[in-house]
This record gives sequence, C-alpha cells and structure tokens, in this order.
Amino acid sequence: MPKKTDKKTSGNPTKKQKTQGKMIKGYLSVHAKGFGFVLVKKGTDIFIPLEHMLNAMDGDYVSAEILKKIPKKNPEGRIVKILKLQEKEIIGVFKRSKEGGLVIPSDERYNNPIIIPKDSLSSPKIGRMPKNGEFVVIKRTGWKEDDHTVTGTIIDILGKPENKEMDLLMVARNNNLTIPFPTQVNKELSKLPEFDLQTELKKREDYRLIPCFTIDPESAKDFDDAISLTQLENGRFELGVHIADVSHYVSEGSAIDKEAYERGTSVYFVNNVIPMLPERLSNDLCSLKPHTDRLAFSVIMEIDSRGIVQTYRIKETIIRSAERFTYEEVEAIIKGKKHAHAKTIHLMQMLSLVLRRAREEMGSIDFDISEAAISLDEQGVPYAIKPRERIESNRLIEEFMLVANRTVANHIAKQDTNKNQKPFVYRVHEKPDKQSIQSFLALLERLGLKYQLDKEVESDDYRKILDIVENLDEKYFIEKVALRSMTKAYYSTKNKGHFGLAFDAYTHFTSPIRRYPDLVVHRLLKYYASKENNKKGIAKSETATLSTKLESICTHCSEREIRATQAEREFIKIKSMEFLSSKVGETYDGIISGIASFGMFVELSHYVIEGLVHISELKGDHYDFDKEEFTLTGRKTGKVYRMGDAVTIKIKSVSKEEKRADFSLV
Repeated sequence: MPKKTDKKTSGNPTKKQKTQGKMIKGYLSVHAKGFGFVLVKKGTDIFIPLEHMLNAMDGDYVSAEILKKIPKKNPEGRIVKILKLQEKEIIGVFKRSKEGGLVIPSDERYNNPIIIPKDSLSSPKIGRMPKNGEFVVIKRTGWKEDDHTVTGTIIDILGKPENKEMDLLMVARNNNLTIPFPTQVNKELSKLPEFDLQTELKKREDYRLIPCFTIDPESAKDFDDAISLTQLENGRFELGVHIADVSHYVSEGSAIDKEAYERGTSVYFVNNVIPMLPERLSNDLCSLKPHTDRLAFSVIMEIDSRGIVQTYRIKETIIRSAERFTYEEVEAIIKGKKHAHAKTIHLMQMLSLVLRRAREEMGSIDFDISEAAISLDEQGVPYAIKPRERIESNRLIEEFMLVANRTVANHIAKQDTNKNQKPFVYRVHEKPDKQSIQSFLALLERLGLKYQLDKEVESDDYRKILDIVENLDEKYFIEKVALRSMTKAYYSTKNKGHFGLAFDAYTHFTSPIRRYPDLVVHRLLKYYASKENNKKGIAKSETATLSTKLESICTHCSEREIRATQAEREFIKIKSMEFLSSKVGETYDGIISGIASFGMFVELSHYVIEGLVHISELKGDHYDFDKEEFTLTGRKTGKVYRMGDAVTIKIKSVSKEEKRADFSLV
C-alpha cells in the first residue's frame, strides 16, 4: 500500500519553495554598517545580514543561499562559501596574538580581523617585524571553510598612528589614491609657458575692465571661478561666471592630461588636498588671482526679474579679478559692512534670492543635512568640531554656479538633434525607482502623513513633503529617509535631466581645476564653436567615435567621484574619532540616525558625530528589529526606538583605528 504523502511537500513545489534554498553566486558589496548584498547578473541582488556574512569582505566572489523572499524587497540570504578573495590591499592595525598577529582593517567594509600566521611576520619583503599598534598593509591569502577565519600576509608597514601625516597616507593607500605626480608630468610642467597677452586678445573677449572677484573659503589656494554683475538699462542683470581656462594649458593626450584623467577629481581632507592638477597649474597659471590677467572661459547671461535667462553667450575671455573675498567677508558685507564692492554684492545677493525662488517654484529640492566642520591644529590634531554653517554667501555662489552649469547644458542639449548630433557630458540625476518611492510613501502614511502622487513622482513632490515636515518632530528622520530613497547623480552622454534640481539638462562646467568632466566640457564647447565658426558639420562616424569615448570618460569619472567621496568620509571619521577619544565618559544629547538588528546609531547633536548603541546596551528587555518601520521594540515593555528620536547617551569607548565609537543610553 503506498504511503500517504505529506500535503505540504507533495505535488509541484510553489514558487516560494523553489526560490528558498537556491544557491546564488556573485560578488559581495558590503555596506559600512556591516551588512551586504550579493550582486547577481540576472534578477534581484541578495541582501546578506551582518550575522550571515561568514567573514566575507567587500569584493569577494561568494556562494550564497537564499533564505527567504520578502515582498517588494531584496531576497534575504546567507553566505555559504567564499569562492575567490578580493585581491585589493587592506590597511589595518596590527595586534600581536598567540597565532602570530591580527590585523583589524581600517575600512569599515572589512568588518572582521585577519589572522597573520607567525611564519609570515618575519618576511624579508617588509624588512622588520611589525610592532603592536602599527598600521600595516596586507593581502588576504586564504579562507578556512571549517571555522570561516581569514588569513593574510603583511606586505608593508606604514608606521605608528601618531605620525603627523599617517592619517592622510593611510586613507590615500586605502583608497588607491596617488599623492606625488609622475616624473613625466613634472617635466611637462617645467615647459609650460605663460600665455601671450597680445595673441590671446585677438581671439578672446577682453573683460578686464568689468569688475569681477572670487569668493572662496579662507583656506583656498586655487581660485577657479570669478563672478561679475551689472544692472542693465532694461532692468535686467548681466551675470558673468568666469571659469579658469584650464584647457588652454592642459592639452588632450599630454602626460598632465592622462594623470588628471586617472585621478578624475581632487580629494579634500579638511586641511589638505590630493589635487587633480599639479600646484603650478592649480595655484598659479590657472588660478584667477586678484589684480592679475588670467585666461577664462565665461558664461555671460542676461537674467530678468523672475530669474529666467533671456540671452547668453559663452566666450573665451581675459579677466582681471578685482578682489579675493572669503565667504565670511562677503557675509559681513551682506549684513551691512561697508566696502567698495558693497553695492555689487548686495545686487548679487538679491539676484541669488531671485534665482533660488525660481528654482523652488520649479520643484528643485534643497536638503539641508548637517555636516561636520573640523578644525585641526598644526600637528593635524582636531581641537573643535561643529555643524557646518551654510551662510548666505555660500548660497550666493551656489546659485550662480547652478545657473551657469544649466545654461551650458541647455546650450548643447537644444542643438543636439538627429541631423546635428553633439555628444556631450551631462550630470544626470534620475528619478527614484518605484519601489523606493512606494516604501517612502508607505512610511509617511504610517507616521500619519498620507501623500498622494498624481502620476509619476516629480521633484516638486519631494519639495512639498519637506515643506510639510519642516516643523514636525519627525523632520530629521523623514529627511534622512527621503535622501536615501533617491538615486545617486552620475556623468553620462545621455541627457536624462537632473531630478533633484528639477532641470531638464545639467552639466559640470564651473570647476575644471578640480574635476575632469568640467575640463572635457570646456574642450567640447570649444570644439563645437570652432566647427560652427568654420561652418563645418561633424561626420556621423566622428560623432559615433566621440560618443563612445565620452561615455567611457563618464563611467570612469563617476567611479573616481565615488572613490574620492569614500576617502573624504573615511578621513573625517578618523578625525572625528580622534576628537571624541578625549570625551569618553561624558554625556551628550543626540538623534537616532540609523536602526539595525544589532543596535542603533546615534548622531551627537553638538558635534555631528555618529556612534553605536549596541543592542546589548538596551538592558532589561529583548528588542525586535523592524526593517519596515525602522524601529527596535521591546517585547515586555513595548518601548520603541525609531530613527529621528532624541536620546541622551554616554560615550562608552572610542577607537580611532577602527573608526568606531560605542555609546550607552543614559
């Protein structure tokens, strides 16, 4: 007699049963907060919680098992095996152990110690034995399937953390950033001549008699943009945005150009910078120094009282900056301090307000998230940290750069047709995907804020939501979630508009000293202008080749931008932890800035520094994590912690090496 079949497992398995237990291979991408995603070629990436990471690290090729499907979310899984280790160098702190040593990686994406066997500590490659507490560079050599530990070998010793330049050296090495320029670049630099004034006057607009000036931070050494403003008889404004003409000095294909392309962008570290261009260019030849004739590429716009650009011209110019202002000096003039250029600055302030209002009416989103402003002494030790203040002089420059970038983008976009193709470099910010929008709106509804979309989400929807929550207790939380729901901006030859700014077309034109895409945009504008002047079209084959080349540049520069951002954030984290290490035991007010299964992240209101309250610090109850609600809820007490809640914490411990601060709730 046949056995009875269990109905739960008989017949054809359901789609859910088919999916669960399925093995997937892919590369692991690890978030700074410990969790990760296995990136798959087809289908949805697999979410890997911290407890299922199995000591795998960012970039490893892994095999993962899908544990469960979650509606409208990434499937959740666990790593079963590391198939191939990422070969990237890892920097960390060396600590002696019975087995030989341990290295605690400084990069938060590598969240577990790496074992260094005794026999590799005396390697002739590193010259000497590493000392306890020194920074070392390692490469991972193996992963043990039985206990999931990772082994590695030391390939270089950087030195003690207290060395003055150590933080910069460590972050640069950790992010594959090159500090010195190659010999060939320096050879080319020595041969670069000053421009010939009489030759340049024959082909450039002479703007030296029009008063213009630069406005930059106190610490700035390169000045790549100057502004001028006059009020016309018809009541409109003529705004000039004059940008350093880097393309005059940096020829395409030169050693300087190749190195600038490789770097992609300058990287800023509070009191230091790894520049895209050598100092002779960035701080001298190209820098728009006061009272000095300089070559510029200018966008001169006639703007009406509604903030609309009525006419414009994009011209190669020669300018002479009348003044080098700091933001603080301009702010003082705005507030009433007397100055020879006070009338012009007040006109500029008025125009910037008009431009800002016009943007807001279009639906442009303006997040005002606090950032930390760190002050360092001569030894590089932080002595003060406070929220960075965004003053009116900052906003003034922002508005003028935005309108110049937008004007340049529109100039090309409106001419780019099937008959007259003009490949270009655009700055693109796409709409959030439907899943992110739905999750965000569902969260708002759970908070009692029901917002109905007409059809597809528009920039104006975000702006309206931010206006609604401006005076609510949940403002901080909602702004953070809104920002996380949006996509990241990137460079592309395809003009898809800029969602955040609500612009149909946008580009980067205003910073060629520190961003390679801006330098490319300058070259393209000159190239297309020369074709128009000579009344020559561009062959289709030439257009196709140029488009392919530009798309490659866009991809590369987008990647370099991400790398620079990671390095800058890492440096700020290091200095923040160094500053906080002297505050252990002290009590501060903060805001819950993140919730995870292992605890909550709290941002200190006074210092804008984030630390972790581990789940074990929540005494007297067991807390359940809800990913949908961003909450931790006590089973017995019903106590709920959610993002945006105000809390008081005590600083329990700080590790600069691990870039980690542990808090306990008061």
